Amino acid sequence: MSNLKKILQKKQVIIFLICFIIINLFWTALIEDYFEKTFPEITGMGVTGTIALLIEGKPGHITIDSPQNTTYNFSIGDNYTIDLNVSADFDVETWTYTLISLKNGSIIYEDVGFTPNTTFNAVRWSNKLIVNASGDGKNASDSVVFFVYVPNSAPIIGDVDPNIYVCEGDYLSYYFNATDVDGDDLYSDISPKNPFYVFPVLWHADGMTCTVFEIISGTLDKDDVGGVNNGWKVYEETIAISDGMYSDYAHINITVIEINNPPSIENIGVQTIYTRGENSTFYKQVKVNDIEDGNQDSGNLGFNISFSNNANLFNITQNGVMNFTPNESQVGVYNITVCVNDTGIDNPFEGILGNCSQDGGPMVSCIDFSLTITDENRAPTITSYYPLNESLNVSGTDRLYFNITKYDPDGTIPDAYWYVDNVLREYDSGSSTDEFSYSFGCGISGDHVIKVEITDGLENDSIEWNVSVSYVECPVGVVSGGGGVGGCRVKWVCGDWGVCQNAKKSLEAGILSGEDYRTIQKQCLENNLDEKTCGFQIRKCFDLNNCNTSILKPAEIQFCHYVEKPSCFDGDKNCHDGACEILIDCGGPCPPCPSCSDKIQNQGEEGVDCGGPCPPCIEIPRKKPTTFVIWILISLIFVLLITITIILINIFRIRNRIRKK
Repeated sequence: MSNLKKILQKKQVIIFLICFIIINLFWTALIEDYFEKTFPEITGMGVTGTIALLIEGKPGHITIDSPQNTTYNFSIGDNYTIDLNVSADFDVETWTYTLISLKNGSIIYEDVGFTPNTTFNAVRWSNKLIVNASGDGKNASDSVVFFVYVPNSAPIIGDVDPNIYVCEGDYLSYYFNATDVDGDDLYSDISPKNPFYVFPVLWHADGMTCTVFEIISGTLDKDDVGGVNNGWKVYEETIAISDGMYSDYAHINITVIEINNPPSIENIGVQTIYTRGENSTFYKQVKVNDIEDGNQDSGNLGFNISFSNNANLFNITQNGVMNFTPNESQVGVYNITVCVNDTGIDNPFEGILGNCSQDGGPMVSCIDFSLTITDENRAPTITSYYPLNESLNVSGTDRLYFNITKYDPDGTIPDAYWYVDNVLREYDSGSSTDEFSYSFGCGISGDHVIKVEITDGLENDSIEWNVSVSYVECPVGVVSGGGGVGGCRVKWVCGDWGVCQNAKKSLEAGILSGEDYRTIQKQCLENNLDEKTCGFQIRKCFDLNNCNTSILKPAEIQFCHYVEKPSCFDGDKNCHDGACEILIDCGGPCPPCPSCSDKIQNQGEEGVDCGGPCPPCIEIPRKKPTTFVIWILISLIFVLLITITIILINIFRIRNRIRKK
């Protein structure tokens, strides 16, 4: 009998727990759904409201009750929404407001109509709100200045290709952007440097959050691919950006692909020889330079020669020598082509064709020249030229145009050589008319000479123009230089700063000059560094475009906080081991700094790479039960209630039977 009671009690407890859980789930789903539909404005953060007070004052007067002249604090990712509460002592028909960002003086909103006791979105930092009201024949205005504070956010690097390819003989120019919602000035670096550097292309304008950077290099050569027949070289690089407090990183591989450079043949020029006497032998060795296979005497190059009309006057040796003495039956003008082929590279990169438009195989270069064989040579002549005026007055950035027509009575087509101030600028061959254009460029002035000289190999003719050039100021970052209207545009890049050295000890050792020491010492004093901690560091900067100027050259020496043994654990941001730290004791030669893309919850983040200084974490919304699920739950509850009722009835029947017995 006691066993039966225990069993019945256990069943009752189990049934009660099951019913309680099911009813609780059903009730929770139903209540949440009801409140979400009925009170969508309730967010769990409390209900907010505003109270506007009508302040009586002089006619035509308005008061801004909100915002106040104070600081409003927001979290990262928030909309900077602020109540706009105003009052007036007259009947206002039209309300408008204008919002100005005092950080850059830009107008965010202008003359926006509104109804009192509303909200508006402010901007970060200092704001000025101007409210205007009109009505009842009156106009009034009021303004308030307030500040919007948001904690500093970490900068984020945009999408960067993990694998970048560049060919030997080219230069790398790869753009990427970095964003910072704070609008902070961002610093970017690449490690290791040389041959690649990071160059700021477009600093963010006021109010913008994006900064554009460029990964650049000079023209890449054989050394940059690891030498002849190395095929390619991979540079494992780390790009870093920082706002001075937080940073972000991207790891990339830059592959420099070796190419086969075609043979470079030195100009032969038009030639004239006699059938007898002096200058009756043509002897010429073709000068060739091939980066991979050497010169004409290396034995790695192949030569061949061809003549117009299949004349076949002479052969060319395998080291490029032509040796020929004509006879009287060979008088005439011959057009000759000399070609040189190399052997290609031994170990071409697999993707060379798609990236560099060649397969690395053998290449051929050819050069044309004419040979005139004559009994009596007559000089060539410039028959016409432009400009006719041989004295010119021009501006430095003007583009000058010249042309000539030339004639040779022996049938030779003379070569033309164009000189600017006795410096050869252009060589023309194979045509009876030649053209030349030139601009002295900005920053150039004074008297100059442009000259053209024609030749048949023995005899010459020439004409020159005297040019007076007036000065034109160069744009910022551009230096004077001939041959282009814009001159030469400097592009400075710098290596890493060296290890910080003690200024006083360096002065005593003769490493630091007295002038530099005084400059460094002054900077140290301004930054509260004493004699023991006052240091300096140097770096090397150079212009990728080789403009041969020091204009706008970055500083190559600066003060620094001297630490005797700099390391990744000294609590100071410094340079050591061939690189510089991005932030204190991280980045560069040290382990990477915490970032919003390292897949680690650090630097005060609320989740992995989100919250804190990183973008806000995204909450995954809970799925609400559908109507079908609710009806299933209701049906189960009814079934359970019926089952419980039946069980209880049976329990009472059993108890009654037991009592009767």
